[in-house]
Amino acid sequence: MFSPYYSWDAEMALRLTVFRKGPGAVTFTSVFQTVGTENFGSRVSVGGTGYLLDLRYIHAYSADFTLSGGIGHLSSHLTRDLDDKLEEERNRGATIPIVVDPSQYNVFFFKGYRKLSAYPFTPELEIIVQPINFRFNGNRDYVRPIYLGTRSTLWQGNQKAIVAETQHEIGKNPLNRFSLSFELYARNQPEGRLQMFVSASPGDNLHVSPNVGAVRDGIAFGLRMRFRA
Repeated sequence: MFSPYYSWDAEMALRLTVFRKGPGAVTFTSVFQTVGTENFGSRVSVGGTGYLLDLRYIHAYSADFTLSGGIGHLSSHLTRDLDDKLEEERNRGATIPIVVDPSQYNVFFFKGYRKLSAYPFTPELEIIVQPINFRFNGNRDYVRPIYLGTRSTLWQGNQKAIVAETQHEIGKNPLNRFSLSFELYARNQPEGRLQMFVSASPGDNLHVSPNVGAVRDGIAFGLRMRFRA
């Protein structure tokens, strides 16, 4: 039901280490996400943009185990293209779906990361606890309090790998996404620089999350590029 208003998405992310001393570090992450509607004729239409920002302190007990905590922010901004698409769908007599999740988040979070290097497929686990979503005027909105992510390398060759990932948020309007990616040109970084992926999220809802941005249920495929310096 959300397909006319969320036909594709794209994002660009940047993560910086602001300060490092011994096993501790302060990092800053920003993600800019664009969501497109179905096109109007030959014109590419943008329905909204989202900005995710987080500032965190990370303590590394080893290369395979870290704990961190910080503050995250997400803000969503809708466009005139979305208004035009909503009007077009209303004129066709279509029912306009309702997005349950808030359009803005400000959360304090605590995260644990563990890589099980001695196990088959080298599973990686991350758990995030974010108890409240607050606004700076004192009001509070709902946030799914638990996030669980996994990553496993199913096969690895010379600078190429097949990787399975899952993302789950537990709570109202729960989020579940499963993906499989073929990664190439890893060289001196953990992930491949070029990644081709297919993902699936069961259901027919739209989710807005301070961890992963906007996610529409269904099947998706695309390309990613990741670089570390």
